[in-house]
Amino acid sequence: MIGSGEHTLLREVADRQAIANLQGRYMYYLEGHRYADVLSLFAQQDPDVSVEIGEGGIYVGRAKVEAMFLHVLRPFFMQPGMMPLHMLTTPVIEVDCAAGRGHGMWQTIGCNSFPDEGGLRAVWQQGTYDNLYIREDGEWRILRMRWLANFRTSFDRGWVNEPLYQLKPLDWSRFPAELRPDLPPSQAFESYDPTAVRRLCPVPPEPAG
Repeated sequence: MIGSGEHTLLREVADRQAIANLQGRYMYYLEGHRYADVLSLFAQQDPDVSVEIGEGGIYVGRAKVEAMFLHVLRPFFMQPGMMPLHMLTTPVIEVDCAAGRGHGMWQTIGCNSFPDEGGLRAVWQQGTYDNLYIREDGEWRILRMRWLANFRTSFDRGWVNEPLYQLKPLDWSRFPAELRPDLPPSQAFESYDPTAVRRLCPVPPEPAG
């Protein structure tokens, strides 16, 4: 028979794997422009659900998360030639099974192409996912998604010469209030600066207890 300690350990392992699959599925859905499927991975009921991607600000609440993916990101990524290909590495995932809460971090490296002066620019991106998860109706879902850019550089220049290639800024005056971020970007992370000593990225979650 399996004792209570073994049962708890098995539950933790299963929950960590479920969260890892959830995050991986998000990446595949996003790259495949399956935005309705992306939204199915986020908390449906918790009012604190939020998304922050790079310098785009923080969107809070289910309606704002849906608006960000469907009406801000989708038109951006659906332009001809765009490529948002990112790979997840070095996961650290901790769960509180009793509370139905999880915290996961990944480093990412990405090959991207962005519109630039009438053409396309090939760009390397590296950053950190620092996410919170919640169990709803027996399923793990994303409660807070936060991707923090470490560097973004043209493929031929490198991060020392171009630490943070600036994307074309959005003209927020053209967007209705429901499509604008609720909060400015968090200050949890400092992008790479070749003139400064690097500050550690957000500390990974510690084991519960």
